[in-house]
This record gives sequence, C-alpha cells and structure tokens, in this order.
Amino acid sequence: MKSIALSCLLLTSLVACAPDSGVDLGEDTGEGDDALSAPGITFDASWDEATVGKLRAGDAVAIAYDPARLSSCASGEQGGIPQWSITAYYKVGDSEVHSVAVAGLNASANPVIVPQQKGRLEIWFEANNKWGCQAFDSDYGNNYRFGVAAPLGQPDWVGNTARVIDRWTCDAGPCDASRVSLDSAFTYGTWARQRATIAGLYFDVWEEGVTDFDNADLWKEVDAQVHFRFTGETAFSTRYVDFFQRVGNDARYEVKLRTIDPFFAKPSVVPVDQCPAGELSLTPDGQYVTTSVEYYFTVDGIELKAASGDYFVGHFEDYVQPYAACMP
Repeated sequence: MKSIALSCLLLTSLVACAPDSGVDLGEDTGEGDDALSAPGITFDASWDEATVGKLRAGDAVAIAYDPARLSSCASGEQGGIPQWSITAYYKVGDSEVHSVAVAGLNASANPVIVPQQKGRLEIWFEANNKWGCQAFDSDYGNNYRFGVAAPLGQPDWVGNTARVIDRWTCDAGPCDASRVSLDSAFTYGTWARQRATIAGLYFDVWEEGVTDFDNADLWKEVDAQVHFRFTGETAFSTRYVDFFQRVGNDARYEVKLRTIDPFFAKPSVVPVDQCPAGELSLTPDGQYVTTSVEYYFTVDGIELKAASGDYFVGHFEDYVQPYAACMP
C-alpha cells in the first residue's frame, strides 16, 4: 500500500498534504487511440492509478474510485444506507480547491471533476464515517498529479521564441546557432536590410493531433497572428504569421522582418505622405533615423509575450537622409 499518508490525519479535509513541485505542464494523459476516449481516472484496489482519454481544461473527467483503498473508514450501514463517504479534493496549480463525493453517502453513480484551467491537476481523497473515523489517500502526502491540456482548439504549448538575423544559412534556412531569444530586443538596420540572408522572428506551437504530423490543414486549424505598434502609436496592427516548418511535434512560425519593417522599400527621398508609421528619432551619432516596435503573438487567442509579461521589443534603423521630411 503506497497511498495512505498517516501524517496527513491531523490536517483538515480542505488542505492538500504536500507542497508543489515542478512537473511538465504539457504532460500528455492519453496515448494513441486511447486519447480519443472520454477522459477519466481510475484509482483501483491494487493502489494503481490509470487515465483514459486526454484531460483538457473545462472537460468533465470521470473518477472511478475503489472504496477498498480506504476500507478502514469506508464501512458501515444503517437501514441499507452507507454511513460513510469518500470525498475527492482537487485543484489545478494554485487555483481554488474543489471537492466531490466519489463513493458512499451522497456520491453519484458516475462522479466527475472539472479542471477549469490548463496545468498540473492534483487530487487527494478523504474518508469519513458516522463514528468519527478519518483517513486520507494522498500518495504519501504528495497528492496524485496529472497533466491537464488546454481546451480543445487551443494549443497545448507555445514558446521557444527566437530571432535570426544573419548571412549564414543551414539547409537554406536559419541556423540553430544563430537563434537569439526574443526576450532581448533586436535591431534591424541597414546592414541587415541589405546583407542578411535570414531576418525573422520565430516561435513554436504544439497541439496534439494538429501540429505533430504533416498537416495540410494547419493553416485552418491554427490561427497564429503577430500584433505590433511603433513608437507613438496606441493601437496595434495585426497580421497573420506564416507556418515555417515542423520541428519534432511542434509547428514553427516565422515573421519575416521585412514584412513589418517601416523603412522597407522606401524611395530615395521619402515624401511626407509616405513617412514610416510611428514617431522617428535620430540615433546619438545623427547618422540614422530609428523607431521602436512593441509586439506580441497570439495563437488561437492565447497570448505569447516576453518572459517578464511585457511586450517584445525591437528597433528599426535606416539612413537619415531620405527621411528629412518625416523628422519632427
């Protein structure tokens, strides 16, 4: 028997018996054809736990709990009515603790829980009876832990942001060695505009059954967008982001910097009606005109920003001479 934690007996039924520890929040809870089954978790009399289907936020998850696991308290009837009950407590991450009766008095024939968000689901159980008996089933105080994926139609994971601005290529594309995190600001200037073979922003998306094979309908099933605004602008402009290639089970997306470059393909002398978006300023040496951009991505409505929670930032520069009419 591995699960009854005697050290938890003094805790109230609304307190989990273990501190948090890190797990892979994208953990898959169903494999192959089994992932298509209705989601559920079984806790059997042999002290084994098994999942079927894929656990997704907002979906009901059936809980099949064998009272034999807590038989010391899960016993006793009067008039054919159980005088005991077993309650499941559960939470995802640091969210509110919820409970449902899974066996005995007041338990439904098919109890379910509904995790409300993506992340790490923790479950533990408490048995009580009329005569004051109390026992816990909590994996020796660690709680039972399962990965909960995003709701259907949303990605399971987005991230791995990077930029590549380089002359060098690998297999006609960007080299992994050239990748730099988007958490640091990029500068796209005259050298990159004229000489760089690769100049793009990248991020990866994983959604099981969508990105993990050569999916011809990926463009319809994943709505990837970039949102950006230049210095002095209040509203964001939005453009769709192109699928670049598969990387393992992920889909990698690319924003070519020239497609949002405010200085791209301007005439040698820029008239006022063709001035770049946003406010322009001079670099300290006075040789270049520059503007900054704030940007972020969305994938099926899920925002991808910098690790700090702020927008990503970049800077565009060009020679100052053509923009005399645009300067304040």
